[in-house]
Amino acid sequence: MSKTAIIIPCYNEANRLKEEEFLSFLALMPNYYLYFVDDGSTDATYQFLKQLESKNTNQIFCLQNPKNIGKGETVRNGMLSALKSEEYNQIGFLDADLSTPLTVFVDITNFLIHENRKAVFGSRLKIAGTHIDRSPIRHVLGRFIATLISWTIQIPFYDTQCGAKVFTTDTISKVCKKPFISRWFFDVEIILRMKKLWGENIYRNLHEYPIQEWKQVNGSKVTILDGIKAPFELWKVKRDNR
Repeated sequence: MSKTAIIIPCYNEANRLKEEEFLSFLALMPNYYLYFVDDGSTDATYQFLKQLESKNTNQIFCLQNPKNIGKGETVRNGMLSALKSEEYNQIGFLDADLSTPLTVFVDITNFLIHENRKAVFGSRLKIAGTHIDRSPIRHVLGRFIATLISWTIQIPFYDTQCGAKVFTTDTISKVCKKPFISRWFFDVEIILRMKKLWGENIYRNLHEYPIQEWKQVNGSKVTILDGIKAPFELWKVKRDNR
């Protein structure tokens, strides 16, 4: 049976984590495993996660960073922990607020498996048949950042920042060898590392998958200031991955 680990980074999420949704999902999906990584939260997030772990110790694993280090390295820590177990065929990550539902993550994973891809990124493309609930301000800011990112990676990509992605285990072992330099644009770093790794084959190995459902959840840790800093952050990412 193909096994998939989902890394879920958490920072001050005590009031947004949906215990019943996680437990119900795992009850139906015995080949999925959740790795929650607390990024030095100052609220009761870690205590909540430990309690959640106690309710399904076979499929839930709880990790903690000693201090806040940012989403990128938090995801990487979780991926390396899952990789170390040598149990999984796929490893991905998902936002803790479940703006992308767990069932949609399964769709992304199934596409990776059946289409023989090495990495699949969820994409919040609002087209007929999809249910993408995003505020106009977030959408406009997102398109501005997406334009900067396309310039950075030199690959036509609609949405690198959707928090739902899955990779084959061998891909993770190669792209997560060294730390990420950006707290928020580590997704872009991953693409640039894959571009180095695969060259022109990146267009075969990497796929952008339009997800069916996404809902904006209040309490995002990304601020307008982060958007203002985006050009400089992306310049650093591009410089580090030449």
